[in-house]
Amino acid sequence: MKQYTGFLGISLLLIFYGCLPGEKKSTENIDQASDTLIPEQIFPFQSQHCHGSSNVELPNKDLMVAWFQGSGERTADDVAIKGARRDHKTGKWSEPFTLADVPDFPDINPVLFLDGKSRLWLIWYTVMAYQWESSILKYRISDNYMQESGSPEWKWQDMIHLKPDGSVPDGIGKNDQFVQILTRKYDEFHKDLVSKGFINNKNGPVTDELWERALAQYFSIAKGTRFTAAGTDINEKGERVRTELGFPLQRRIGWQSRNKPLIIGNRMLLPLYSDGFDFSLIAITDNWGETWHFSEPIVGAGSIQPSLALRKDSSIVAYMRDNGPPPKRLAKSISTDKGKTWSMVEDSDVPNPGTAADVVVLRSGNWALVHNDIEEGRHRLSVWLSKDEGKTWPYRKTLVNGTPGSEVRGHYPAIIQGSDGIIHISYTNQIAGPEGQPSLKNIVHACFSEKWLTE
Repeated sequence: MKQYTGFLGISLLLIFYGCLPGEKKSTENIDQASDTLIPEQIFPFQSQHCHGSSNVELPNKDLMVAWFQGSGERTADDVAIKGARRDHKTGKWSEPFTLADVPDFPDINPVLFLDGKSRLWLIWYTVMAYQWESSILKYRISDNYMQESGSPEWKWQDMIHLKPDGSVPDGIGKNDQFVQILTRKYDEFHKDLVSKGFINNKNGPVTDELWERALAQYFSIAKGTRFTAAGTDINEKGERVRTELGFPLQRRIGWQSRNKPLIIGNRMLLPLYSDGFDFSLIAITDNWGETWHFSEPIVGAGSIQPSLALRKDSSIVAYMRDNGPPPKRLAKSISTDKGKTWSMVEDSDVPNPGTAADVVVLRSGNWALVHNDIEEGRHRLSVWLSKDEGKTWPYRKTLVNGTPGSEVRGHYPAIIQGSDGIIHISYTNQIAGPEGQPSLKNIVHACFSEKWLTE
């Protein structure tokens, strides 16, 4: 691809790839232009890494978008959570401001939303030791967030302490429930992969050796063998014996945020994932964060970063990024008990190259899904619409359309629907930088109506 430099070249690239309208439209009143796509840059292109955006509509129809920004990701100590506000009357974005920053630690993957008490939440995680598995999940809550500019006034901050594994004060013994649940789920998943020809088939993408190597990693975390001490187990005679056992530190840290929670009445379901385990689970609160409990693991072949949709029959669908082997599809699991247990993970029919996706149930009852709808690369970002709760996706519009292998990328999207029915998406926007220089990035906000999506 030809390298363009300077403001004019960047503008031409943006127009060509659909990241910026070719003719500047007034966005002071989105309703007047709701039947068209309106993309806008939240801030100018810059060389720092900016990624992982989240968005929320405030009570007065203003928007707030958050992202993380710095010189890298988990190994860059300067990464902070940034934010900006969009005035719905003027259509102008504020200057970026800091929402959270633990000095000398990377802060990653913000999630912004309003809870049932109209409080503004910010959830993110701090990487403690330059590895995703060392992440600590945090949150802030604000009652005072309607300022015209700058960060909200945070009333409360805490960590979400993950304990998805019961109480094991004497160590992880042979009868540990968490390990037994994983064993059962992986056995079911293995049988399904074998029946479909993905394992033990010379043409299958997964070998027995690869499968066993992955299980060894996951169960070393589950059994706590990376953090051992003297403990108490039960021998074959049913007697308590002192022995060296693993303890559950590594399965209680390393949980990461990405997509917005699903709120059903007073229940809030926060989707989480682990790069150490390569699977997901749901943190659940029924009292707006005062206490938490946790779902069983959502186990698949690299099924992470779930996004949740509520069906009309009250079941919940989780769509997950596909970090596993081919075929590259969004992974899918279903809960019929308000998020506590989950079905075996299966591939959906939706292509996914191993990147984040997000779904929202619209007020019409239709579902809108934003994702990289290809099996390889992040150069095409599209939004799909389903009128049958995800069985089919006949309506599709492309937001970013680069070429394979180019530096043009649109990825890591977040999607919501505003109170006026307008659909809002934020995503990471990337183009080639000047020759010999790193790529340039910013965060884009795009909005449109459901009518535009179905035309």
